[in-house]
Amino acid sequence: MALEQRTFTLLSPILADTLLLRGLAWLVLPLFLLSGCASDNTRSDTWIDFSQIKDDEVMVLGKISIIPAVIAQDLKQETDTFRPFANERALLWVSTDVGSNKERLGLLADWDETFYFALPRQTMRLLELERAFDEDDELVYRALPLPEMMKFLVRVDDKALYIGNLRLYVDEYDQIVALEVVDESAAAQKAFQRRFGTAVRPRVSLMAPAAYFR
Repeated sequence: MALEQRTFTLLSPILADTLLLRGLAWLVLPLFLLSGCASDNTRSDTWIDFSQIKDDEVMVLGKISIIPAVIAQDLKQETDTFRPFANERALLWVSTDVGSNKERLGLLADWDETFYFALPRQTMRLLELERAFDEDDELVYRALPLPEMMKFLVRVDDKALYIGNLRLYVDEYDQIVALEVVDESAAAQKAFQRRFGTAVRPRVSLMAPAAYFR
């Protein structure tokens, strides 16, 4: 049975010819958290009522997930149990694409769990990724470089937007060697309507490399 999925794939030029997918590791932790770039701009929300969204905001839903990637056959034995970023979360740094007020927002999400964030109703760029994990009862962050800046388009009449599943292929050195954006909008829209009702249907606007929009 064919899978009805649209994907955009971006491979590291050096590793593209040797990339070998080895299994799949998902970390599922229920959390929906929005944190700003400073303590006075930090808020935490679990969205239950769509009426909480402000008039100048859009509900953005999507997912970020990981698949282990092995680039050398002789590493097979060492990587059979490779589970990248176990017990960690993902911090997505985004900003508006136009205008003078390009404030960065940090979106803290769980791997392979649908997130729901209220963001300014403007086209947004995904600037950076970081890994977030607990260390000595404190949340610590570590950079996770993206191969390329990503972007998703927002229209002035959007109320809810689905931006795709950003699927990262991570090697044994904790580096992203490839990524793809997978369209799982059919399932995401059904989950959205179960959660928020049928009055609003999310429009699909998959993220893609920012260079594609020039």
